[in-house]
Amino acid sequence: MLTPKQEKYIRNLVSGMSQYEAYCNSYDAKNMKRSTIDRRASELFCKSELRARYDELIAEANENVKIKAEDILRELKSIAFANGTDYAEIKNNEVLFKDTNELDIDKKKAIATIKQTRGGKSIETYDKLKAIDMLVKYMKLFDNEGEERVTPSLKIVVTDNSNLEKVLYEEEE
Repeated sequence: MLTPKQEKYIRNLVSGMSQYEAYCNSYDAKNMKRSTIDRRASELFCKSELRARYDELIAEANENVKIKAEDILRELKSIAFANGTDYAEIKNNEVLFKDTNELDIDKKKAIATIKQTRGGKSIETYDKLKAIDMLVKYMKLFDNEGEERVTPSLKIVVTDNSNLEKVLYEEEE
């Protein structure tokens, strides 16, 4: 069982503080030298029960923040395939914005900002070309020079092989 100060020290570390900062924030270190704080913080972190608690909290944090490749690809796809007509339409020479409550979740993901300015309203989406570029790189559709990658393949379908022997011998002559 950790003391409240030890628990605070470990939670400070998990939040991103250095050992020095975490120690100073958890213990009375006002009158200590830097070298003393560094040594004590390091010794504290080496204690097995503190290290186990640190590992436990890190595992919990990682579980809560799991990001899968599919999640990223879904976001990029939403941005890459969004179009201006998803958000507005022109009727009688007037631009009418669509109700965001009626947009599906993929269309909403592509929106970077919605603003009301003196000149009117505007909707900006994230960089479509950048999203497409990232998807292309992920899918390895092009080689390094931007040329489309062609995977050589040979597909032979034999439906009638009665003349096969004749064709093979004709090519040799």
